[in-house]
Amino acid sequence: MIRLSQDRTRTLLAIHGWSGVLLGLLLYTVILTGTLAVFAEQIGDWASPAGDEHAPALPAGLDARLRELAAVVDPEYLHEVSIWPRAGGRVQVFFHDHVPVAGEAFPQDIGVEFDLHPQTLAVLDRREGFGRDIDTVDTPNALADFLVELHVSLHLPDPWGLLLTGVLGLAMLVAAVTGLVIHRHLLKELFTVRRWRNSLLRRRDLHAVAGTWNLPFAFILAFTGSYFSFAGAVGIPLMAEVAFGGDQVAMFDTLIGTPPPENPGRAALADLDTMLADARVRAQGPAAFVHIEHWNRADAQVTVFARPRSGELLSQNLVYAGAEGSFVRQKPGLGLVPSAGGTAMDLMGPLHFGNFAGLWSKAAWFALGFASCYVTLTGLNLWTARRAAQDRRWQALARATAWVGYGLPMSLGFAAIGYFLGLALQRNALELPMALALAGGALLALIPVLRCDDHARIRRLLLR
Repeated sequence: MIRLSQDRTRTLLAIHGWSGVLLGLLLYTVILTGTLAVFAEQIGDWASPAGDEHAPALPAGLDARLRELAAVVDPEYLHEVSIWPRAGGRVQVFFHDHVPVAGEAFPQDIGVEFDLHPQTLAVLDRREGFGRDIDTVDTPNALADFLVELHVSLHLPDPWGLLLTGVLGLAMLVAAVTGLVIHRHLLKELFTVRRWRNSLLRRRDLHAVAGTWNLPFAFILAFTGSYFSFAGAVGIPLMAEVAFGGDQVAMFDTLIGTPPPENPGRAALADLDTMLADARVRAQGPAAFVHIEHWNRADAQVTVFARPRSGELLSQNLVYAGAEGSFVRQKPGLGLVPSAGGTAMDLMGPLHFGNFAGLWSKAAWFALGFASCYVTLTGLNLWTARRAAQDRRWQALARATAWVGYGLPMSLGFAAIGYFLGLALQRNALELPMALALAGGALLALIPVLRCDDHARIRRLLLR
């Protein structure tokens, strides 16, 4: 039991309530889309299958196919090659370089990207240009990427979207901390749902039970989400400016690890299939991402990123000498030697995305995310219901809560319809059809919100 004075309890209740109310609807949107984004890979596979049966990630025969593709792309784009599996089991290959762009803080990727069939490795699509422009016409992954981007930045331009979701993460952290403190009988409230005749009191008990059980996950989600948002929008640019005089290349060399000495002499890349087979044995699992630096040069380096081993949380980064094909070292995510800071940073990803144990951990994170949505939505409903009865000005927020809380899931379904309509119309960029369909679903959900005065009926109609 946490003992507090009445004045302090009222203060914490106010902080807990207002931290949720002021940004609650946006926070609910971020949590709900994040809950769906846990299964982004599966959504991509469902929306855009490439064959009757998926081949293993990065299948055998990739080495020969890469050499054929490298022979037909601009040599300027052979500085780096990135390879990873995407929607429908496709193998995505991006030959690229980095160039400075006016008005951009970081050099931008530019090159040629190929989609390869998961079994035959035939070219399914070819896209050329800046990486950000290529992403807009990457139709197989468009639906999953649309949901992920809605979660990450609410589709607002950088850095404002990341800053906003970072603030939302902090608001969730405040609500979680104050919720922990104001629940005086924490262990008792884990199991207590009293059979109130008053439905409002019963809903309050259900909110307290769900929120109490979900507290550890709320802490993890809020902290890691804020970390990712603020690191990208503020932390990395600030670190480059303060510690490295604005030299971002020097900063990344220090953080990620100094690359091998430059040796531009020509040397054919060793067999990539052999390196991937060796990495599979060392990592006890398939590669999730491969990065090749300096294609067909004596200083070529191949880094294989593998998913965590069974029962572990940390992924593995295996480095190979590209020209010889020999294993060099297992590299930590941060720096060249293991460290507490590097381990903490490596843990952020699996703890936020829930992808450390395949479908089992994703299912658990989905359920916990759904519980977080329930806690956020019921908290808003309780807050507005209590005040709308006394002040009609709160009824607008009560209606908005019903509209977003129960209309957003339907609107996200409309976004999927927009994706398939865009494909049927043979649109190269599908973000606009999905955004218009999402807006159409939101407008449709607005009809009962504006026409009905009974909030219970509004909820029933939108749920139906």
